Amino acid sequence: MVEISSATVHKKDKRLKSRRQKRSRLYNKTWNLVKQVIVPNIKLKTHHNCKYSFKDFFKLLTYAGIRNRYAEGSSNKLNFLSDTEFPNGDTLLYHIKKYRELELCIQYEKAIDQIITIAKQNGLLKGLVDIAIDFTEILYYGDKNDSMVVGTKPKNGTTWAYRFATLTIIEKECRLTIRVIPVGKNYTKDGIVADLVKYAQERFMVGVVCIDRGFNSAEVYSALDNLGVTYITPAVLNSRIIWKMRGQQPPKIIPITIGDPKKKMVTANLVIVLGDDMEKVGFITNMDPDRMHTRKLTKLYKKLWGIETSYRVKKDFRPKTTSKNYIIRLFYFLFSVCLYDLWEIVNIIYSLEDKIDPRTPLISAELFGEAIFRIFKRRGTGPPYHNQEKYHARDVEG
Repeated sequence: MVEISSATVHKKDKRLKSRRQKRSRLYNKTWNLVKQVIVPNIKLKTHHNCKYSFKDFFKLLTYAGIRNRYAEGSSNKLNFLSDTEFPNGDTLLYHIKKYRELELCIQYEKAIDQIITIAKQNGLLKGLVDIAIDFTEILYYGDKNDSMVVGTKPKNGTTWAYRFATLTIIEKECRLTIRVIPVGKNYTKDGIVADLVKYAQERFMVGVVCIDRGFNSAEVYSALDNLGVTYITPAVLNSRIIWKMRGQQPPKIIPITIGDPKKKMVTANLVIVLGDDMEKVGFITNMDPDRMHTRKLTKLYKKLWGIETSYRVKKDFRPKTTSKNYIIRLFYFLFSVCLYDLWEIVNIIYSLEDKIDPRTPLISAELFGEAIFRIFKRRGTGPPYHNQEKYHARDVEG
């Protein structure tokens, strides 16, 4: 009886030790990434004698993000549950409002560039890298004349939204959103696409660019041709495309001309294939028909569907707000993109070390968010050092 009891205790101790080791491993990896990505690059505009430190604000941001709550409610709960004092929601939003759009985008661009560097250090982004360009929207219920508000299809009681163009790597082992462009009323689709593709070309070799139907235009296709990249997009089923697809037996490749003779015209290929439901599907591409494999095209564009999952996860990292201030909305969106990419990198590192399928995340988004929150919580609270260089060195050293 004593032997059985001792064996049971021994097994329990081993399980506890194993859990502690797994938790410690996650915390260490997460903190190493936070030190490289967030600490040096993302700063709130607080004064040197501010009552709260950088970590206090990011604890609040992370807590609100992973629980999809408002900053004020999150602050109230944390102050009730914790022995230490947290900044209130108004204080957090006050400091975020100090930003201008451009400097906020530049700040997060530096953070994302560091994530790209980490990906390369882990052997990723070698050779040709396929990317996807898409729009994502956050519905808006305020005045349509407010800054950066654009029209959208009727949904959930509004026809207005904030819109962002995103550039995402869609390789199965590395799905990172590496650039965000806020889209206002005066932006052109071809200008947005050119900006995003050039950004990617400066950082790695671009393979195929997958674009959404929303970018269908001769101007966009011409911009991609001029940049020397191949692209694929679902054909917009207007009367002309439907007529060309009628009576065709897939797989079929048809040269077509797209655009308005008075403005811009481009030549491309309409590729007709059978979809999963055995219905005809059309794609527009500039790939060479002699080297084109229609099955490969379908498989390639399916990669884009993974972006829908990334949008959902980013939303899981984004705090709620009713604020009509655009800078707050933009900060929250960029913050969620940054946390999403860090979550992706953590899972990439785990998959490489443990030699497992990178398509199956070992660490859930919720668990990763909890790890970041607990890391900031363990690192202490209170006012920063008056000596900013010393404060920065303390954070980098951990």
